[in-house]
Amino acid sequence: MSKTKNEYDISFFFPAIRTPKWVALYESLKLSCKRYKWELVLCGPFPLPKELQNIENVKHVKEDGCVSRAVQVGVLETTGKLIYIGNDDTLYREDAFDHSLDHYFKEAGPIDIMQATYVEGGNVQPNNYWTTAFHAAFHVPGIDQTWKLATEPIIPRDYFMEMGGFDCRWEYMDGSTHDFAFRAQRNGSEIIYSPVICGDMEWSPDHTGDHGPIHDAMCLHDNAIFQEMWSVPNDRLKIDYDNYKEQPGVWSRRFPTRVYESYEDLWDGEGYVAEYKPAPYR
Repeated sequence: MSKTKNEYDISFFFPAIRTPKWVALYESLKLSCKRYKWELVLCGPFPLPKELQNIENVKHVKEDGCVSRAVQVGVLETTGKLIYIGNDDTLYREDAFDHSLDHYFKEAGPIDIMQATYVEGGNVQPNNYWTTAFHAAFHVPGIDQTWKLATEPIIPRDYFMEMGGFDCRWEYMDGSTHDFAFRAQRNGSEIIYSPVICGDMEWSPDHTGDHGPIHDAMCLHDNAIFQEMWSVPNDRLKIDYDNYKEQPGVWSRRFPTRVYESYEDLWDGEGYVAEYKPAPYR
């Protein structure tokens, strides 16, 4: 992969479908990152709302594939020295990214990663929550118990691409994010924590709202791949960035019959409901 000319200090990148939330997302980033030059890059099936069209630092990349594939495809269109990979149901706290980037540029080396800590569903976690040692699921032979997690990472863009980015065999980016962080730490990267909480994320369990395909991808597909790969010692390091090309261009869990024209059409067509809806299996 060739290096890109860095037009921005950071690209805030989101694999994204929730168009009604994007204006508030953009406005929160304006408050959170005032002193650095940044762009917002959204990658997914639905176009920008009219309020975000024709804004110089906002870009949309069309992609109908799974979440991990959307990350690979979309990051190719970023131009920041750093990339941040987040979720589009998050609002960011005022000055949080300014403080975090100050800390990153002071403390991080050229291949280091920052976990931009966040609150999900109102639950505040201590920093040791973002470690392999904290979670029983990571207590397996393939995973070093000194490693940290970076589920909302700030990463040098060129390093992300050099490491091969995400392994798109994981449909959702939970497994692919952990896999990337483990490979990077094996390669000598250090993960540091943001000095402040950066964002407040919504939480939709099971099949609530649009979360069903994500829940099913993790429970019925991704978790088994993760266990097979990391439950035994391995030598995973750099992978082929183009691995996303091996995955379907349309994510069938999200679009089982057709690709919808809008987020609202998706809700209507798939019968999503805002109230809690349990998964139809255990």
